[in-house]
Amino acid sequence: MFACKRFFELDIRKNIERINIMISVIIPVYNAEKYLSRCIDSVLNSSYTDFELLLINDGSTDQSLDICRQYKDQDSRITVISQENQGVSAARNLGLRICRGDWIIFIDSDDYISGDFLELITRNEYQDKDMILFDFARPRQDISAGDQIPAPVQTEDIHTLTFKGEDMHELIRRILVPEPLTEDGNTDFRSPWARAFKRSVIERYSIRFSRSIIIGEDLLFNLAYQLKAGSCVYVPQPVYHYDMHRDSLSHSFNPKLWENHLRLQRQVKHLLKKCSAFSLFENDYFSYSLENMTYVLIHGIFSPHSTRTYRENLSLCGKLQQDKIYRQAVKYNFKNGILPRKILVFFFQIRCYPAVCLICRISYRYLCRRNN
Repeated sequence: MFACKRFFELDIRKNIERINIMISVIIPVYNAEKYLSRCIDSVLNSSYTDFELLLINDGSTDQSLDICRQYKDQDSRITVISQENQGVSAARNLGLRICRGDWIIFIDSDDYISGDFLELITRNEYQDKDMILFDFARPRQDISAGDQIPAPVQTEDIHTLTFKGEDMHELIRRILVPEPLTEDGNTDFRSPWARAFKRSVIERYSIRFSRSIIIGEDLLFNLAYQLKAGSCVYVPQPVYHYDMHRDSLSHSFNPKLWENHLRLQRQVKHLLKKCSAFSLFENDYFSYSLENMTYVLIHGIFSPHSTRTYRENLSLCGKLQQDKIYRQAVKYNFKNGILPRKILVFFFQIRCYPAVCLICRISYRYLCRRNN
């Protein structure tokens, strides 16, 4: 029934117990005036009221800061802090430094949450867990800033799954090699959303978002946390609404992507080794490394929006060929992964760059169509 056979099923709870806990809601804000009110309102309209809302303005140049201050004047649970633009990692880390909650959740300023999200976190039977994992709401193509925020869903019985000990390895693997958690679920192991982190775990191990990573910092944070978390409960409730319009592929080209992803895969490997877990997840890591490499080729080198010349792109391919981790990873190419990736990596390995370029362009157009 489920993708993983090592899940332990909890009995359905008829009698719901809750205790008074504080929840810290951290929202980094950068030029989000179009959607910001919807996001903040979704938190303020929560059925659970014992929370603090930290709005971290990261140097916005639009009206975002004014909107934050207006809300602060109306609700004492809101704290507004403004800093010069330093990126989302710095904003979240600032929130982590000053928050006071027992549990911490992250929301992006152009997303919003369901009214029952915070209340679900407070169930008594979840409090001995280190992480609470939820579902995302199914994507909607017609989402807009004026959409009505869903009312709290009254759920007396929730069929949950719990993980502890070696079962946690299955969750860590899903960070490196994304797979569905259940047949009907909609989880994302590489983002910090739709989940609750225990502040005591974050503080005990000084877990923070990497400021040297601009894409993939969420994956690194989740990996660091889950390597230390001893238990998790999965609650199959869609509590987080993701704005599908945010990450348009046609506007995502970053000329430094290849450098970022080289740093990212090194930091992932360092983290696994630091926690004495690399040998356990070696195959998963190199599968992730191959995914990392193909992403760089498609979005960072042969992207149709690249301003580099073809000769400059070939020079970058040569640098990737020389990378030690990538050289190790290609040996795992035919052991796992989807067929298109295996084909792309094969042509890259034999340095048939015209074929690599063609496959990347086709893949890019396919991804654009699929996301739009």
